[in-house]
Amino acid sequence: MAGPLSETQSVHSQTIMVTNNRVGSATSRQSGRSGRSNRSRASSLAKSLLGMASDDQLHARLVAGLKLLGITIPPVAAVVFLSVLMVVQLQKDLSETSSLQAFLSESQRIQELVGALQRERGMTCVLLESSRATSATSVERSEIAGNLSQLRGETTEIIFSIPDWGQISSIGGAFESQRTFFQSLAEHRAKVGVSVNDCFENIKYYSSSIDTFIKYSEQMFYGSSSGKYWGKLEALRMMIHANDLVGIKRALGGSFFAATFFTPEMNQHYTEVSGAVIRLLDLASSSDADVAQYLLSVAQSPEGQMAISSMEAMEIEIRNNRTTGLNSSLNWFNNVTVYMNTVIQPTTRFTDGKISEETKSKRDSKIQTFIITIAIMSIVLVLSVTVTIWFGVDSHRLNNKIKEKASELAVEKSKTDQLLNQVLPRSIVRELKVKGVVAPQTFSAVTVFFSDIKGFTQLSAKSSPMQIINLLNELYSAMDTTLDRYSCYKVETIGDAYMVVSGAPKPNGTVHSTEICTMALDVLQEIGNLKIPHMPEERLMMRIGIHTGPVAAGVVGLKMPRYCLFGDTVNTASRMESTGEPMCIHLSDSTKHHLEVHHSHENYTVEPRGERLIKGKGVMMTHWLLGKDNFPFYINLEASRLIYEQTHYWRDLNDYTFSSANDNDPDATDFFT
Repeated sequence: MAGPLSETQSVHSQTIMVTNNRVGSATSRQSGRSGRSNRSRASSLAKSLLGMASDDQLHARLVAGLKLLGITIPPVAAVVFLSVLMVVQLQKDLSETSSLQAFLSESQRIQELVGALQRERGMTCVLLESSRATSATSVERSEIAGNLSQLRGETTEIIFSIPDWGQISSIGGAFESQRTFFQSLAEHRAKVGVSVNDCFENIKYYSSSIDTFIKYSEQMFYGSSSGKYWGKLEALRMMIHANDLVGIKRALGGSFFAATFFTPEMNQHYTEVSGAVIRLLDLASSSDADVAQYLLSVAQSPEGQMAISSMEAMEIEIRNNRTTGLNSSLNWFNNVTVYMNTVIQPTTRFTDGKISEETKSKRDSKIQTFIITIAIMSIVLVLSVTVTIWFGVDSHRLNNKIKEKASELAVEKSKTDQLLNQVLPRSIVRELKVKGVVAPQTFSAVTVFFSDIKGFTQLSAKSSPMQIINLLNELYSAMDTTLDRYSCYKVETIGDAYMVVSGAPKPNGTVHSTEICTMALDVLQEIGNLKIPHMPEERLMMRIGIHTGPVAAGVVGLKMPRYCLFGDTVNTASRMESTGEPMCIHLSDSTKHHLEVHHSHENYTVEPRGERLIKGKGVMMTHWLLGKDNFPFYINLEASRLIYEQTHYWRDLNDYTFSSANDNDPDATDFFT
């Protein structure tokens, strides 16, 4: 089968040489038409293959359907768009409200912890000063220590009762978790009366932690983007600060009454704190009218007036810098605590509650607005859909018909695409779809592979047509499977002849020679292990020829288009196959040179065959490809020749072995060693 194929390729090669590589003229030579006619016919062919033929009636119906949709879709789309916008805005508002409510809940837990730390701070100062006071009795000191122990227990309980430390852990350090903060607090408690004997040092530690919690609360305050709550949020912030400063004031006053005197520094600090409390309360009142009114009401209530008057009475002693004794320290601590519980903390809780009420009211209002909006939009949407259905009754059958035709067209187009991809390269199919015609191409260097089964004519004479079909199917399936592993394209098959190219139609740089040579070794191994279904005792013997050089390529034919290669390279590769030997790979000197230049690192084993007289080419230097490093077999030329020379092919070969195992015995008769 190699002879006719080689003659055809020779004619193609001569045609390319005469027309100076104008491949399009080769196909138009038989028809005698102009280049423009060829492009028109190719375009018609492409439309036919790709299912692009138009149907005027179907087109008119499509236009009518689109006009109908153009009338009904805009109002529906507008309604849907507005609904989406409102849902997005509502979701944003609800998210802000939920975030603020979550903040208020967390803020309340922090305020409880801050209050406990403030009470513990004040009583610790009282204990430190009582330890230094000479007038203090052991009973009084024991009572103060008992109160401090109780306050410490309350603080510890609040720390571990917070269910989720939340974002507080982001502060890091001692605030990383409840346990780390408690460990830091426990360390300070252990130092009280040992290394910490000064009230200022004690206040410094507690105030540092309290300030951290308050600043964290402030960050949460200012994280809200809702301007409606700024007044109450600012008032809440002022009340929290005021509550802390009153706690410091309580601690300083307790220290004064325990020590029975104030140093100038402590007196100055006490005066500054007292003034700051007054300013913060004024700022809270001016930030929001509801807070101002509530603060005034609790201050004027009987409990508030009593707490304020009791505290003011003892402040007179502090300003005069004289006191009656240690008992006044506990009275002061209790009076200030009552003032905080009666005036400061209720106002703080009131502000919290007002913010919660307003956020809940806003959320409920948003939800109600959302429900009403959705109801209205649903009514409009239902009306729009009803109108659309009313207008679309007459076109319903047409739409079904269009869908049916479109489905059929898609199925046929899929079949056409599959057929085209089997007949032509995918890149050529894409170009054919876009342009309707494929321009010829030239490739400066590709590697062409030809193979042929030796004795296939004799085998055909001894087999039925169905047996030949089955054999070729086995042969092509094995070769196609092997081909899929390499950057190669199967150009065509004629009978038992098989033509492959690497480097076209998709260029692959300089790897085409190694791809083809490795593929040839792989194919030869597959064929060596392939059995003839109806003659299992016999084996196929394949000749392979390879050549590297320039080619021209293009789509030839109108009724059955084929992607073909033209040029002297194709003819030479065919001659390499026809002048080769069974179960051997015949290389041209061009391919060997390309392997040496670009793929010497792969260590191909090439044996010179010597100069040969090649039909149509003259004397050429050719080579045998025997193997490559790390490949599972090595071609044994002597074994192949011995088998072929000592037998008339297609008789019993059971005396010979076909194996891919290595064999160092020079007398072995394996194809591969």
